Amino acid sequence: MSRMKKLFLATLVAGASFILGSANASAQIRILPFGDSVTSFGSSPESSYRYWLFVDLTNAGFQFQQDFVFVGDKSGTEDGPPANNWPAEEYSGGGGQTAAEAAGEAPGIASQTQPDIVLMDFGSNDYDGSQSPKDTLAGVRTSLDAAIQAFAQNNPNTIILLARPTPWVTTDKGTKQFMSGLGGAVAKAAKDERKAGVNVIVVNIAGGFSRRRDTKDDGVHPNVPGEQKIANKYFRVLRKLI
Repeated sequence: MSRMKKLFLATLVAGASFILGSANASAQIRILPFGDSVTSFGSSPESSYRYWLFVDLTNAGFQFQQDFVFVGDKSGTEDGPPANNWPAEEYSGGGGQTAAEAAGEAPGIASQTQPDIVLMDFGSNDYDGSQSPKDTLAGVRTSLDAAIQAFAQNNPNTIILLARPTPWVTTDKGTKQFMSGLGGAVAKAAKDERKAGVNVIVVNIAGGFSRRRDTKDDGVHPNVPGEQKIANKYFRVLRKLI
């Protein structure tokens, strides 16, 4: 290869690297926390996992508003004032919401918030005893598929971080059976949507989460250590994407 051709190729590579570097440096990632009460709750002495995720991201050197921003049609914590306030309180969803309700809301939320990344956590509230756990789990899968599709149709490049929900303390046999199968329903929905071309990453926020040590007295909602564990699971994925 001639010296001139080598110089030309080197210039092209350097130029491409500069362009890619500039694009990445100027990109602001829009993150949408979209979930039930595990997402929306966080009254003092808690602050919601969203606060701890904000702390994890900023401590890692990611700059709020420059590198990332949280989006949503709501803000703060739904169950009362949090122990800590932070400048990225936006989210969507709410306490008690089912995957079916999330699927119904998703098209409007996708259009309104225009997220690049969605932290989706639904399914825990779907079992009410009116159907068998098996049938309810099939419905969760269908609803998650529909919710994910709504974001993909709004923006095919949206990345979905689909949570395997945290477990509850319960003595009800049907609820126990449902909760034990919920991770499988989430995994099946993720597989469905990957086949459809959507970028879905399952985040196992249930992994290492103790239903007794990491929840409040109600045995359902995370306490501060539980919030921190959930945040860290999301952070470990997000730091590779931002």
